[in-house]
Amino acid sequence: MTKRFRFASIFSMAALFANAQVPTLLRDINANGASGATEITCANGLVYFRANDDIHGVEPWVSDGTTEGTVLLKDINPGDGGSVPFTFLEFNDRVYFAANNGVDGYQLWSTDGTEAGTQFELGVQDVQDLVYSSRFTVYNDMVVFMGETDAMGTELWRTDGTVAGTSLIKEINPGEFGSSPRGFTEYDGLLYFSASSPDVDEELWVTDGTTAGTHLVKDIDEGTGSGAPRDLVVANGLLFFNGDDGYAHDAELWATDGTTAGTYMVKDIVPGGNGSAPQNLVAFNNEVWFTAFTGSGSHLWHSDGTEAGTVMLELPPELFGTPDHLAVHGGYIYFSAFIGGSDEQLWKTDGTASGTVHIALPGSTVNGALSPANELTGCGDFIFFAANYDSAIGGEPYTLLSPVGIGEEAIANNSGLYPNPATDRLYLKDLPSTGTLRLYAADGSLALERSVRDMDISTLPSGLYLARITAANGTVLHVQRVVK
Repeated sequence: MTKRFRFASIFSMAALFANAQVPTLLRDINANGASGATEITCANGLVYFRANDDIHGVEPWVSDGTTEGTVLLKDINPGDGGSVPFTFLEFNDRVYFAANNGVDGYQLWSTDGTEAGTQFELGVQDVQDLVYSSRFTVYNDMVVFMGETDAMGTELWRTDGTVAGTSLIKEINPGEFGSSPRGFTEYDGLLYFSASSPDVDEELWVTDGTTAGTHLVKDIDEGTGSGAPRDLVVANGLLFFNGDDGYAHDAELWATDGTTAGTYMVKDIVPGGNGSAPQNLVAFNNEVWFTAFTGSGSHLWHSDGTEAGTVMLELPPELFGTPDHLAVHGGYIYFSAFIGGSDEQLWKTDGTASGTVHIALPGSTVNGALSPANELTGCGDFIFFAANYDSAIGGEPYTLLSPVGIGEEAIANNSGLYPNPATDRLYLKDLPSTGTLRLYAADGSLALERSVRDMDISTLPSGLYLARITAANGTVLHVQRVVK
């Protein structure tokens, strides 16, 4: 692999206009169809995800951003059954995830990003009658998760990665059905989540990792109704979420400062008992951004936590419909949305109407390249996602250059291309017989494209660029920041 996170996928064709960005296939993982790349996560400078190559089943994959460096991490469940891993997260300089080896059920695994460094950590069958575990999150010096036993059902547990360090935090809902804790989000030094308990059903809870420090924050739908907090996210000093107070307002945007009195509905976007069902909550520009349904469909909204400061981003209704899968990276929110009602494509916004643009996708052979869309994830210089641009290839992982840090960061990798800084021409050690050099400016646009046999950059203005070199077959050979 190359140095950690030099996301080196290259756009397959020239930009259509100055700020055009064209996603590029990272790797055709499944030669017989779609690989179904999901659970896409940036951790410790690499991208982890699960995918099916039609040989090993659904197994963990890792990418450093190059075609060569996008590989099967480990065949945990040998054969075509797959271990179906989920929840990749950083902890103690490693990446932890849950995977099923086909014999012992889901267990906790960890990796350093290599096959040799991918190892089994904790089997739930070894711990106090645990039969299942999921919904892992990192909090302070522990991993908090939902654990299941026959006697207590699904409850709140913690672990340090060892059998001795794994224990129940609190039985929130006594009995065999459990509380089903979910949506773990850290805010102001504590961990907030939703859970079900007697008399109040599913509501907002908080924990400090101890039994005594675990308690209900607020009964949002008072009585036996469910407030069902979802999509918890921290923004502008508050914890925002989708809350449902029942027939009064249904699902609307809520916020809390961590106290019962300070937990409130921010705005009744759809007055009455129907609700706007806010989703896709992300923190951006000291606000929470989200999608919400009104009488005219789903739209982009943003809020500072006040009713007056909760407004819809005004856009022409014919521009797109049903925005979804919001991801913040490099000064933009990237998201999917439908053109003409059926063609799901990639968009981005800087938070203004004029700065909301369709990311050009020339060459797609399908209607709805991002349908069905899943995670959009930022990592390093790139956005990473799955798409189906070519019907002959099917749904596979793609990358999109993001302008994050290109004009601000120091050069992290000086090896390969030289001299650096350069004046008129670049050279490459171990130069391939054929290949293409592409230089990208800070806004992601293509600034220069030349053969590797003639890397003349004399016409470029001075500045910092991201250089990528690909072989004739499209394989990424090298990526590096260079100064002109």
